[in-house]
Amino acid sequence: MSNDFSVERMSDRAEIQHRIHQFCRAVDRLEFELLQEVYLPGATHDHGVYKGDLDGWIEFTRRRHETIGYSSHHVGNTIIEFADDDNAAVETYFLVWQTVTAKSSLFPSDSEGTADYEVLLSGRYLDHFVRKDGRWGIMARTAVPETVLKITEPAPPFGAGISHQTRNASDPMWLLRSRVGVA
Repeated sequence: MSNDFSVERMSDRAEIQHRIHQFCRAVDRLEFELLQEVYLPGATHDHGVYKGDLDGWIEFTRRRHETIGYSSHHVGNTIIEFADDDNAAVETYFLVWQTVTAKSSLFPSDSEGTADYEVLLSGRYLDHFVRKDGRWGIMARTAVPETVLKITEPAPPFGAGISHQTRNASDPMWLLRSRVGVA
């Protein structure tokens, strides 16, 4: 069943992939309410430093991201294996680039540091997706970090006139959404 590429299964695969992309956007743009579409009620999350229910993970992430100036999640290879009509095991490779502080660092040795630095982390999301009430969502996620690169040398600033990201309503994505009429 896991190699089914019928029209119905392609629709399921597209929805699962969409939920993975929504997760990235929700965290990077601080749209934590969007995570309610990504996960199902009663979902669990194991992020290593946080293990527990969805509401606790959202709150943990919200507090951690208060001192993260930049966050960019990138997903790559995704393998979706269906166990039956309503359950799938999904493995997704990820890269996460963030500007962190000692307060938001995941490295215990940074607890006394004060300077911001960049982190590039690679790993995999291992998700149990379930279709419930006609929609797919994550029922359980385990994040498996595999490598990390810590960059302490500050990057040069962008030149004048170049659009840049923000983690609020002034981000160029929100301007686009408003201009196109989807916001």
